Amino acid sequence: MKSQKQGTSLALGDLIEVAIDDLGVRVGVDQSRAVEVWHDIAGPIIARVTERVWVRRGKMYVELNSGTWRQELHMHRIQWRDRLNEEIGKCIINEIVFR
Repeated sequence: MKSQKQGTSLALGDLIEVAIDDLGVRVGVDQSRAVEVWHDIAGPIIARVTERVWVRRGKMYVELNSGTWRQELHMHRIQWRDRLNEEIGKCIINEIVFR
């Protein structure tokens, strides 16, 4: 699609990204993406013990129903954070808290 004002063409994905930035909702979209990615990288075993996942101010909270898994994941929280940010392609999550 050509923009009549600029005479350039933009892909639909690029237009959506511009709209997200213009509307000022980038942080919320990025945080939602982080929650999605968590479910993707956690795998089926961890997904079974995960009750809830949310992000607030760059901190991801993962609520689990297993104390054993909570302790195991906590010991590797930096690796999980790095893997999550790498999958997203930018640093969204500063810390992961397992509850």
